Amino acid sequence: MHITVVPASPKTGQATIRSLLADPFNPTVRAYYRDLSKVPSELKSNPRFEAVKGDVEDAGSLDFSGSDAVLNITPPLYEEKDIIAHARLVSENVKAAVKKAESVKRLVLLSSVGAQYAHGTGEILTNHEAEVVLKDAAPEVVFVRCAYFMENWATALETLPQGFFFTTLTPLDHALPMIAVQDIGSTCAAELLATGTALPSSPHIFELHGPRAYTSADVQKAFEEMLGKSIEMRSVEKSGLHDFYAAVFPPGVAAHFAEMNKSYLEGGILYEDPQPTPGEKRYGNTELVDVFRQMLGAGESP
Repeated sequence: MHITVVPASPKTGQATIRSLLADPFNPTVRAYYRDLSKVPSELKSNPRFEAVKGDVEDAGSLDFSGSDAVLNITPPLYEEKDIIAHARLVSENVKAAVKKAESVKRLVLLSSVGAQYAHGTGEILTNHEAEVVLKDAAPEVVFVRCAYFMENWATALETLPQGFFFTTLTPLDHALPMIAVQDIGSTCAAELLATGTALPSSPHIFELHGPRAYTSADVQKAFEEMLGKSIEMRSVEKSGLHDFYAAVFPPGVAAHFAEMNKSYLEGGILYEDPQPTPGEKRYGNTELVDVFRQMLGAGESP
């Protein structure tokens, strides 16, 4: 089996590739990178792995010929652009490449919890747009709607040496489903390797959560367990979310992230969830504290 991952540079793409290359079915993997210097060295030496220079923004750079299945990840945008128009563009480019290849039987889209909504979810709206465009891109289409990434807490690595971290998950006892990148990778790999197996429907949609939901207090406990000392938690209330994100991102990007954050807090559309994802929920096995240990060992953000 031949599988394409586009783009391959996100942590979720790398986790999927590693799961595929470790699978006894021995698939071959083609991975698209805008910058080939970003290809991990351990992948380059694998004879079943091929790194290709290409960009989802450039339809002409995508060639999926010979591929049985494709994993698509909608890349985040951290500059002042129309995020919906950008998501539509890159999704249309991927769809065109799938159709042109003819060999592709299955498309797996890494999506997000809340992608069913066309409003009120901020940055998640890019996943909604991708789902709209790609719902009929291949004979078999799978949308993996992931919960909040545990690795998003990597931003705390900057302040933990000073003994504190910020949390935007309020109230502090509000539990939120979270999922580890390595569990996302293994799940996406399994869906890709199942190409040719009948789906209940197409697109087949399911949510992917971790073993349990976590509160800010659970995050604090996990950091303290990992570091072996007390850690202060500094909460960012809803009214301060835009300013909090604006300290890192341009104003428009900050607005999207603030709206996304509010969507899963009390009063937000994902908190109420009037149109939940139909069908199944799946659960990973990786606990939050294990992800934190991995992040600390790696010494870098995802």
